[in-house]
Amino acid sequence: MYTKDQLNDLYERIVKDIDISDALFDAAEREYTELGKWIDRETPTYKVSIYPQGSFALGTVNKPITGADDYDLDLVCEFEQQYGLSARVLKWSVVKPLLEQYRKTKGEIEEKRRCWHVEYVDAPQFHMDVIPAVYRGSYIDITDHDEENDRYEYIGSNPKGYVKWFQGRMAVRRRALREQYCLMHSDVIKSQADIEALKEYHYKTPLQKAIQLLKRHRDVMFAGDTNNVKPISIIITTIAAELYDNEDNIVDTLANILTKAEGYIWAHKVGDDFHVDNPSYTGGDTENFAEKWNKHPERAAAFFQWLQQARNDLIDAKLYNFARVQMADNIKKSLGEVTHNRVFTQMAEEERQAIAAQYRKVDPKTGGITESGSIPIPRSHHYGA
Repeated sequence: MYTKDQLNDLYERIVKDIDISDALFDAAEREYTELGKWIDRETPTYKVSIYPQGSFALGTVNKPITGADDYDLDLVCEFEQQYGLSARVLKWSVVKPLLEQYRKTKGEIEEKRRCWHVEYVDAPQFHMDVIPAVYRGSYIDITDHDEENDRYEYIGSNPKGYVKWFQGRMAVRRRALREQYCLMHSDVIKSQADIEALKEYHYKTPLQKAIQLLKRHRDVMFAGDTNNVKPISIIITTIAAELYDNEDNIVDTLANILTKAEGYIWAHKVGDDFHVDNPSYTGGDTENFAEKWNKHPERAAAFFQWLQQARNDLIDAKLYNFARVQMADNIKKSLGEVTHNRVFTQMAEEERQAIAAQYRKVDPKTGGITESGSIPIPRSHHYGA
């Protein structure tokens, strides 16, 4: 049987396993910083900046499910003004040649609706989706390709504003975690400058961790999706952040999000249309992340199906009555075999060491092995002991 604290500890372990390493996060930061400096240096006619959006900017990056995949680094290539360039010219005649000249690519740079997908030979762990954009003050215009009519236009967005909004949704918990981190590492944090230099990934909030778990559950459930109905991360992230109530643990955060998400979606419909709007966009018309649901209702249906499965796999009351083998099977099915193997192998080794050191004993009431048990466990004398 599991307590809430034990389930939360398990989820903490899983998040740690699927999280990007500090070294790779820093490598990604160097990649887009160097690209931005190079483009700005090579374009004296234009003033350009490059910055991340999406999971790298929000602190919700997950490792790829398999080691064969690389990380998706979403970048905005923002021009200080339009410089008289149409959306087509900016994307094809300015940004694409720059990306081609920067470094040797693994193959052809691929056009997507709003960005260029590029993979560089000397950055094997990342691929970049670079979105051309124009600064408009409180928002940006990004290039959008209507593939059906082969028409290019500028449409509004606000990735920097979204990051600021997201950070505001978890500000209370971030502040508490930062203070806790500083207390725990007071031996190496000597000044205010040290505190300001802290990387945010050292103290992730339950919101960020819950989103990582939800995205991994989504990826496992829709592995091999051939119908293009897999729920997109920006909708998951937006709904989760809207519903977050500064809970101090992953289990309560997941429960709050997953029990309220469906009601949130229905409450925000506009007429017959689904709306999950960008809460930070002020450029006129709303930026509706669920716009495609209204043209492809099967995507909305898939999202609701995923919500139900996530509730069943991650927060259902039955989890607390699971034996360890049942919980392990549930994690393997819902969050992936590779993560299951790493996490449960580590837990088994920790328990083996604790038993050997007599830190854990048998509880005579339940028969379980706990730190509060009273019956010693005989040492193993199998081969290799």
